[in-house]
Amino acid sequence: MYLRKSRAEALEDNAGATLRRHREILLENARQRGLVISEIYEEVVSGENLYARPEMLRLLADAEAGKFGAVLCMDIDRLGRGSMSQQGVILETLKAAGVRIITPQKVYDLNDEADEDYTELQTFFARKELKLIKKRMRRGMVKTAEEGGYLANAPYGYRKSRAGRLPSLAIDQEEARYVRLMFQLYAQGEGCTAIAGFLNSSGARPRRGGAFSRTTVMAILKNPVYMGKILWNRSKFLRQGGGACRKVENDRADWVVAEGVHPAIVPEALFCQVQQAMQHRSRPSCRQGGVVNPFAGLFRCAHCGQVMQLRNYPSRGAGYLLCTNKGCMPAARFPLLQAAVLRALAPRLEALHAAEGQAGRSLLERQLVLLQREGQRLQQQRARLCDLLEQGVYTGETFRERSLSLDRRQEALTAQQERLRAGNGAPRAGASLAQVLAGLPPEGQNRLWKLLFSSARCRREKGWPPGRFVLELQLRLRL
Repeated sequence: MYLRKSRAEALEDNAGATLRRHREILLENARQRGLVISEIYEEVVSGENLYARPEMLRLLADAEAGKFGAVLCMDIDRLGRGSMSQQGVILETLKAAGVRIITPQKVYDLNDEADEDYTELQTFFARKELKLIKKRMRRGMVKTAEEGGYLANAPYGYRKSRAGRLPSLAIDQEEARYVRLMFQLYAQGEGCTAIAGFLNSSGARPRRGGAFSRTTVMAILKNPVYMGKILWNRSKFLRQGGGACRKVENDRADWVVAEGVHPAIVPEALFCQVQQAMQHRSRPSCRQGGVVNPFAGLFRCAHCGQVMQLRNYPSRGAGYLLCTNKGCMPAARFPLLQAAVLRALAPRLEALHAAEGQAGRSLLERQLVLLQREGQRLQQQRARLCDLLEQGVYTGETFRERSLSLDRRQEALTAQQERLRAGNGAPRAGASLAQVLAGLPPEGQNRLWKLLFSSARCRREKGWPPGRFVLELQLRLRL
């Protein structure tokens, strides 16, 4: 027996009356037909995405294992009414296993051509119905937002409430005083990291996670709900293979901005002052989709386990690799850290050069292979760029900017390949790793480091000289 209740029904039916009623009907139907129920699969989830339904996945696995001969459900659309491909997975699995579908109205044998055609017709209508339901829901949510209702989870400083027939927010006074403090401190010149540290030391805690971070504070300061506004349809989720989703921002023309019926926590003048301060104080990201940190994703802080990030300080003449938890560990000067890694790998690299000499493969060939792989990755990015333009995710202007960035990276890559093939900058036989790294862009260096070791930890203590590190490298090489 398979029982499913959608999330929309769950919102209207907290007591589970729908599932209870369906269970009673199906048990009575099984009694009349003389069926033995070997397993009951029950879940409260939308039927749109198969891979987000653990009970249905378990049912399909048990069907393939031959644990039952039929599935009893209220209707065909209860098995699923998502995309054609996902409905095909359900029906083909049941058909291959010889499992029939039994509803109170009819028994479907998928190995019978007439029943199979009728089932496919039923699933087609189920998909059409789902599209209509989603369209009506989207229209209703936009209307609610335009009237000032709040539909999402309550942000920090608020709790869910109602204003007449509209869903709304009520102020949580304990959290709201910290929200006001964030805006006031930022308007006075404090940064998000300093504000997060002050809140944590004051005993304040976010609803998710153990402590406030720079990102959490920044998100609160940018949220117009705190000045009494409603912002809806700012972003959407695109579903990828396997049920995964990624978040993309919609065009500003599609955003819904309205006066909310909920009370504001901070005055509009203070909110606007903070937004202006952000524009003048923050530097826009210069990243165009490429890796700028050769150790990206590899180094972690030995104290707290956070991934370390590269920060460039032109006034100090060098970049620093630092832990994102403020005060956790002194920052490590990047050139000195890279030199320490090279020294640690030197004995193994000598063996690597010897092994290369025996195998007859030069470092130049390896470097060209890395550059070739990088070129292939750029081509894949360009193909995805065209897909995003066709899907309407990117505007024409965004597409041109991204395309120009890819062109510049491709030109630099081609020039580097030509220099290597001409012998200009090519490493000698037995060249050091430092010489190889000098001829690679940051992305190529990152790929080379990931070939050499899988992860690394760095430890530094206060008072240590700049060149002192304790490194723990998990090498991939077996020499």
